[in-house]
Amino acid sequence: MTRAVLQIAAWCAAFWLALCLHARGTREPRERMRFACALGMGALLARAGHAVLWGEAGRIAEPSAAFSVLFLPLGVLWLAPHVAAFASLPLALAMARLGCVVAGCCRGAAGEPLPLFEATAWVAVHLALARGDPERIPERFAFAFGGLRLAEAPWRPPVGADVVATPELVALAWIAVGAWLRTRRPRESVTNSKRFPHASPTAGGAS
Repeated sequence: MTRAVLQIAAWCAAFWLALCLHARGTREPRERMRFACALGMGALLARAGHAVLWGEAGRIAEPSAAFSVLFLPLGVLWLAPHVAAFASLPLALAMARLGCVVAGCCRGAAGEPLPLFEATAWVAVHLALARGDPERIPERFAFAFGGLRLAEAPWRPPVGADVVATPELVALAWIAVGAWLRTRRPRESVTNSKRFPHASPTAGGAS
């Protein structure tokens, strides 16, 4: 198998894993369809994002063009910004990075096994999110997503000279998204408590 085939297989496996995990978190068919569309949009944004980071905008349509995972959750943030969606991403990202390990790509500037580090880190993030407050999953995912990339920055190869934005800048943007979600959550909780004063705190949205 070629490296490209292994990478595509890993991304497909990660896509289906995310869908299966999301299906466990919600029984609403409309939300499942929205999440699938969010993943598809995230894949397109990841393709375009790589071109932005590496100054290769003219190669977006080429089959060999790569993806930047930094832009993948944008689809979820836009189309399906709820707890079940974000909770489904860490293990899927770990699966995708295991594909990079098998393909032998995405290593650090000196050959460091960054994909293996990321896969392990995402499993740890999944476990941490599963044990924490469910309402805080979106913000904590955003903090972990940006923080993990910043932690890897010293070992990452440099980007092109004509880039529009650097990976570190995008990572900081995700941390800012986490802070925004953190400030937004209390307001939504207060609003919901006023609208539904007798609702059970453990009741789900699906019947």
